[in-house]
Amino acid sequence: MPFLSRLFVKTGILYLLVTFIAGAVMLSLEALGHGIPPIIGIEHGHAGFVGWLVNTVIGIAYWLLPLNRARFPAAQGRYPERMALASYVLLNAGLIVRLLCEPWYVLHPNAAASILLLASAVLQVGGIAAFAWIGWQRLYPPPLRPEV
Repeated sequence: MPFLSRLFVKTGILYLLVTFIAGAVMLSLEALGHGIPPIIGIEHGHAGFVGWLVNTVIGIAYWLLPLNRARFPAAQGRYPERMALASYVLLNAGLIVRLLCEPWYVLHPNAAASILLLASAVLQVGGIAAFAWIGWQRLYPPPLRPEV
């Protein structure tokens, strides 16, 4: 399995662990009669979905999508290394900024939190767009060879 595939999958596993620990803490607090702000549950779900599921799916997709040697000869058909790394950094930086800034914005609305929340959305969309471009190129049919 290529390095970036392993990086995405390992990051996904870390988010899975963190999400389950956070869920256990939230459940324990509620069982002990301590309320938690609803935004924390939303962040918990987002960490599980984007952090675990999306990272894992992208990592597996980078590994298993068909190679396109005509499009990416330098990478033996896989993907441009820098763009795949950019998709990882953008997606995960955006997720971390969101996990930190959305509760801040919801609990204490202010311009700085609003700007950071917007930046997190742009970063995550950029990461997914980079992945989508690479995935599309990997699925693009190879050029037809002329019959001899």
